Amino acid sequence: MNTDPTTNDPNDPLISILVCNYDRRYLRKCLDSIFNQNVLRNFEVILIDDGKMDGSWEIALEFQSRFPKRMTITRNRKILGPDLNKHNTLAMAKGRYGAYLRNDQAFLPEYIKSCVQAMIADPYVTFSMVARLPEKYVPAPNVLNRPLVSILCYNYNYGRYLRQCLESVFAQTYENIELCFSDNGSTDDSWEIALEFARKYPDRMYLTRNRKNFGPDANFANCRRNMQGDYFVNFCSDDVLEPEFVERCVNALETHPNTGLAIVNRAIIDENGRRTEEPPFYNQSCIIPGEEQAAVYMMAGINPSVSQIMYRNSTTEGRTATGALVSRYYGTRILDFNISVDFDIVYLKDPLLLHRIHSQSDTNQADSNLMPVIGLYVLNHQFSDIASIRNLKKVIDRLPLSIEKLARLAVRYSLRSLIAKDEQSAMRYFHLALAMSPGVADEPAWKKLHEYWTADEKRKESIIENLRSSDNLAARTISYDPPPGSLPISSDGKVIPRAKTY
Repeated sequence: MNTDPTTNDPNDPLISILVCNYDRRYLRKCLDSIFNQNVLRNFEVILIDDGKMDGSWEIALEFQSRFPKRMTITRNRKILGPDLNKHNTLAMAKGRYGAYLRNDQAFLPEYIKSCVQAMIADPYVTFSMVARLPEKYVPAPNVLNRPLVSILCYNYNYGRYLRQCLESVFAQTYENIELCFSDNGSTDDSWEIALEFARKYPDRMYLTRNRKNFGPDANFANCRRNMQGDYFVNFCSDDVLEPEFVERCVNALETHPNTGLAIVNRAIIDENGRRTEEPPFYNQSCIIPGEEQAAVYMMAGINPSVSQIMYRNSTTEGRTATGALVSRYYGTRILDFNISVDFDIVYLKDPLLLHRIHSQSDTNQADSNLMPVIGLYVLNHQFSDIASIRNLKKVIDRLPLSIEKLARLAVRYSLRSLIAKDEQSAMRYFHLALAMSPGVADEPAWKKLHEYWTADEKRKESIIENLRSSDNLAARTISYDPPPGSLPISSDGKVIPRAKTY
């Protein structure tokens, strides 16, 4: 059953009522007039509170709780002014037409309806208060306050993990942090938890709640739109930051201005908070030449979680990938590769992130539909295309080897599926391995899996246990030397001088 009161009827287009910098003395009357009228039936309200302590936010919260499917609301952590707020309401609007309300402007539904009808009839007519909304949003320029770090936290129904997540942000040893939080219309207690932190840290937190779940792209866009830092982290709301995460990354990025991003190692936590250590991908903290790291990306994703990276904001411009499926699973991989083509990379081997793995995570859902292998197969061909334009021979030459490694990765995922008692996914990964590289049939692990499908139950258990104990098969158990030309760094980000030889 569709409970969304708005529709996409072309004969009754959605109208976005954009409310920002409204005088608190008249805000309640304005909102009452919007929700009590019956002239406009297909409408949404986008309201931005500009971080003032005048009671406007409490009024907005009251109406959002009464009309959650109609209202998207944002609270700024500081005053941005009416022009930027208008721009940001426009970015969140889903309607074809918009009516702007600010200061003490009255809501006039008959006038708005007549303007919309006139614009439908004549594509060239314009009005000052009511306008056609652009199909493509153009971002407003950021007002930077250096050296600010933006933590972009996007959430949907992760209330059971959210308090620990947000506490870790405000427990950072680095103080100049802003939290840009967006909730995608959660149906659990996520919003109440977010409000609790917003009341405690009003000057450090942007807070947005969509009127319904518009998908991960819209949720991320809310965070990205509000951020004003020189550096930012895409922080999943089920993960946890160790206290020195931000400070360590900023120190290294500030010390090495030609770096584009910093990657930290992670530890794993489960649904109950039990921690499991994971070996770092590289065996030392270092500065990696960008082109060398680009070549590594052809063979492996060294950060399985997007929360493991801090980006230098200026290096991301024009390098992002969009589109729901691409951005959700591989947008950051494409971004990271494109950055490494032009900038060096920081790697910190200490587990400064706690990445949570649970049954409802995107990672688990991706595993079941073969995305970890099929997606990388397509991604590596795209990396090779990018490298050919830049004449990065080492990257291009690794394409055949990367496909062979993906076949072995499919074998690994087949085993993981068997350990999880998911034989259907295991068989799909098993056959995918052979399709990608027929030579994998000569490898011992694939042969054992081939035997599994016709074995009796006792033999099946023996095969799984044998494969589970194989080094680096069920999970990575080793760390690698950094690529050629990498410079080791200390915990404060400074290069460690090489010992002299005589």
